[in-house]
Amino acid sequence: MPITCPQCSFVNPDQSMFCVRCGTRQQSGSQPTSNSSQATYAAPVSVPPTPPLYQSYQSSPASYGTQTFPAQMGAGQGMASIRRAFAGHGTLIMHHSWLLNGDQAQAMPIRSTIRDILKLRDIPRLNVNPERLMERGILMEEREYLTVFRGVATVFIYVTPAGRDLYISRATTVLPAISSVRVTIVSLLLLIMFLGFVIHPSAYSLLTGDIVGFIFATALSVLSIPILLILLWLLIRSFITWLVEKDFWQYLRPNTLNDFQLDDIALLEHVTDDVVHSAVEQAGLDASKIAPPPLGYQPKRRFRAI
Repeated sequence: MPITCPQCSFVNPDQSMFCVRCGTRQQSGSQPTSNSSQATYAAPVSVPPTPPLYQSYQSSPASYGTQTFPAQMGAGQGMASIRRAFAGHGTLIMHHSWLLNGDQAQAMPIRSTIRDILKLRDIPRLNVNPERLMERGILMEEREYLTVFRGVATVFIYVTPAGRDLYISRATTVLPAISSVRVTIVSLLLLIMFLGFVIHPSAYSLLTGDIVGFIFATALSVLSIPILLILLWLLIRSFITWLVEKDFWQYLRPNTLNDFQLDDIALLEHVTDDVVHSAVEQAGLDASKIAPPPLGYQPKRRFRAI
């Protein structure tokens, strides 16, 4: 016979172990009854409680009855941090979100369904992992994301209750590989600076008597000081970037995206939004609210100034 969920009152099919809507473990419909006429009966066996179906994706959970829900948006507290939430994953280029009214109980099932559907898509080089992140600041909260990584792009999916509503967001970051052109330029600057400090113009003129060499040595000596200041500035900025962004080599990475990378990012965002739409639809919610960004999937080619 159908089983009614004690948590959300959803009528589940017969023999259901978990609620289709909220994931609460269901009680079996056929409960043994006690017989007072029997002299002896078996003592009840203590069975440890089974964790919720979506236990692995909880972040600072709060318990309500037999089910565990993720923390309300802005409720969980973490330790102090000096790094951004998406540190180590590159520069944020897109943030898009949706709000579903009165559907906060669906956070865990939708998050789990999104992960499962993404894995079933079988897209080459696509990795999906849960990750707990914390933004920089003092006593900031921790939030649980689904991290979808492919190529230079990473998409962070956040599903959480917001009061009585359900909040879903999708943030995209890019982290290009280190550019060989930039490495070559820095190497040449180091070489010029080294030669400018080592080769003194007057000494070179006395040894060789070559006026062209004297002019060249003088130019190297003059350029060595500005190059040293520039490299020191880049070194300090790289150290600050490592503290905040977890990326010491940021200035060795290109600040523009090529055509293939633009396609990869658009594909990842297309797939993510389509999967979120499917997960919301499977949960029986209004999936029409899961719409693409107003400007479409058009990441900027230049995403950083330097």
